[in-house]
Amino acid sequence: MRLQFQKDLCTGCKLCQLACSATHDRVFNPEKSRIKIIHEYKQNDIHITARYCTFCRHCEEACPEGAISQNGLWMIVDRDRCVGCEVCVEECPMKVIFMDSDAKAVICDLCGGSPQCVEWCPTGAITAVGKNAPVSSGASSHE
Repeated sequence: MRLQFQKDLCTGCKLCQLACSATHDRVFNPEKSRIKIIHEYKQNDIHITARYCTFCRHCEEACPEGAISQNGLWMIVDRDRCVGCEVCVEECPMKVIFMDSDAKAVICDLCGGSPQCVEWCPTGAITAVGKNAPVSSGASSHE
């Protein structure tokens, strides 16, 4: 399973980022989100893009401690093996891995198979596709 982003459907509300941080860290803080929605102002217009884990496995290959792996569906960080060297952060082509307050790598785990960014996106701009993709009921189920 992987995430797919359709920028033409995105309004830039960042509910996906809030859902992610709330799910994983119990705070509404877009900086702690594993998905990033970026607003860029170009030629008097706003352009919205997204950065999210594409499961390219560069982090897994680069980790000198073998702390990052893929379970066939999403990436996993073994917190006991992670030493906080930040090699994964540097190697991530999407720039979505970061270190938490314990100096441990943080990466998208698709919320254990039920990605909340997908669930909470009111426009369907973020979807899960591929093997074992959940069926999203959309944000309306949370109203």
